[in-house]
Amino acid sequence: MSNSTECTIESNSDVTGIGIRASIYALCLLASIFKALIRHLTTLSNASDFSRSIDAALQLQGLALLCTAIYQTFWTQLTLFHAICVLHLLSLLGFGLAAKGKYGRTGRNRRAFLYTFKLLVAGAFLAFASFIWATAPRFGSQPECNRSTVYVVFGVSIGATERVFRYVLLALMCSTVVGFMIALIMFGALAACVCGTKRKEKMVRTEDLAMMAGIAARVEFKHPRARWAMVQGEVATVLLKTGVNVYAIVTLEQTISRNRLGDEERKWGFGQVLALFLLLGPVAELLNILLAKTDRDAEEEKEKEEEMDSEAGGSVVARPAIQVNQQQLLTNGMEMIPLPPPRR
Repeated sequence: MSNSTECTIESNSDVTGIGIRASIYALCLLASIFKALIRHLTTLSNASDFSRSIDAALQLQGLALLCTAIYQTFWTQLTLFHAICVLHLLSLLGFGLAAKGKYGRTGRNRRAFLYTFKLLVAGAFLAFASFIWATAPRFGSQPECNRSTVYVVFGVSIGATERVFRYVLLALMCSTVVGFMIALIMFGALAACVCGTKRKEKMVRTEDLAMMAGIAARVEFKHPRARWAMVQGEVATVLLKTGVNVYAIVTLEQTISRNRLGDEERKWGFGQVLALFLLLGPVAELLNILLAKTDRDAEEEKEKEEEMDSEAGGSVVARPAIQVNQQQLLTNGMEMIPLPPPRR
């Protein structure tokens, strides 16, 4: 609980409003669960389309939140508390600009644009986070409240302006950047060794890589043990992701409850209602997949009934001919054995 002597943080319901948090929580918690279920309810192509639509919804909401926070920070409209909440929500959402459709093979120009955009967005996030923690004592529109602002880690309240805490976070971000650069250099060197630095030096063609990726994506395990092992892996992955999201949600709610906020923080505004309506996009995708499955099942059942009717009709027509052949065989130099007449 908050202390009465603490500074009251001005409200900003467009960042941490109830509707916005509820929308983000629902999308993050249900995304991994529905992705795993859809794989077993529909075709591989439909499951891939559904996963891309969910990722696009998450990343677009995160990108909008990041741009809004950077804009408010530039104009000194964001408090340290709300900036910390933005970082926490971005850890749940992610950020980017993913397309819902596949739109054919990813060529060189498209790949260059996507990678460049991802690097720019990641750089903007790291710069924003570094600026927050480096200038935490004097950050934002209410620097007088920064000293009393707390951040919860594993249930423990830590002052957001604590020097050791901020330096640890900055060191973690720097190590992440260094590790990413090392991985990028190693991956580039490996790709140059395998594919060559020039088009004519390529050892593996792009078409071959696309074909191998398509084959690997269509591999299905028919053996019961292999299928059970695959299901166990999916369940473990879903539980792990859900556990991480639940921890992040609980931590954010504890951070909000342990800081003293204005009364308008809990009021519903236009942005919060709009955030809830954005959930209709993934819900529509899910309903379309489920309804398409019911239509496909109904069509398959109808086809089976038509095949059974055609087989039954064909057997009735063919029976007299078979009996005639049997009569010819039995009367060929032998005593005739009367056969029952065919049923009409």
